[in-house]
Amino acid sequence: MTEPADTALLSYALTTIPAVLAQATPGHPHQGRLEIEVSRNPGAKGETSCRSITVEVPTGDHPQALTDRPERLDTAYRAPHGSTWHLRTDTTTHTDRTVITCTPENPRRQAVFDETDTFTLVLERIALTGPAGTVSLRVTDDTAGPSQAHARRNTVLPVTVQQAPDGAS
Repeated sequence: MTEPADTALLSYALTTIPAVLAQATPGHPHQGRLEIEVSRNPGAKGETSCRSITVEVPTGDHPQALTDRPERLDTAYRAPHGSTWHLRTDTTTHTDRTVITCTPENPRRQAVFDETDTFTLVLERIALTGPAGTVSLRVTDDTAGPSQAHARRNTVLPVTVQQAPDGAS
């Protein structure tokens, strides 16, 4: 379930590279890159504290998979100078998805998002071997606003992969 925009504390902007993802075909491998920029929801009041961000990417050989080669997926991130995050990728616990967990590395084990802070998760070298269509990335964050207890909130980000044109390379 996706959080209503007025209660979500963080917002997510998805960029695909290339802008239009094309399905891989025999003899024509296609790869994609996803960048998920995280920022404080403009409607949230005050700073947002974040303990973790988890992204579930549909992988495997089912019709909603983005790729059947999750082991080739590379992860990286961009964050403000001095902010460090730990990225853990799990390709073995679930057969239908790869789970990337992002946690702040600092003594409090929390990141604080104000109106200017961002964090960008980068998923690279995604072999686009799944069927053409739209798949859903599920994002779960563990966040709290001022005077709030931490709670898990979910967001769904759609990713569209188009069928490769005949003879495309």
